[in-house]
Amino acid sequence: MDYKYIEQLIDRYFEGETTLEEEHILREFFAQGTVPQHLRQWQQLFRSTAELTAAHLDEQFDRRILEIVGETHVTARRITLAQRLRPLFKAAAFVAFAIVIGSAVEHATRTTAPAEPTGDALVQDELDPAETTPLDIRSAEVAEKIDSTKVLKQ
Repeated sequence: MDYKYIEQLIDRYFEGETTLEEEHILREFFAQGTVPQHLRQWQQLFRSTAELTAAHLDEQFDRRILEIVGETHVTARRITLAQRLRPLFKAAAFVAFAIVIGSAVEHATRTTAPAEPTGDALVQDELDPAETTPLDIRSAEVAEKIDSTKVLKQ
């Protein structure tokens, strides 16, 4: 049997020019039972690398090492986008609430205490057409009728 390809792969392996697939071919070749005499010197090397790649450290190993070292095992917690933005939503709601309450207080103080007419406003009973709108004139006429009916009822 011709083992030239395997010998070329071994040479390339020691030069660091093999791909992962070619290294896998070498490990498989040396894992089989029949290896030519002149290649047996490399058999132990490729068997041990195959065993090392097959070994996998699990979480139990990590926990045991951390217990020996004295550190606790900390796992990462996933935080969703909604959880990250929740403080921002709370702050925005607080600001909106403060604005609404402030506006309500301002409106309440402005409408509950009407300004008392002083001086010239008491003298001026008639509406100035340049400063009034048709709605103001109509409102004044309705108010006069209401006042006259109240006087008549008394």
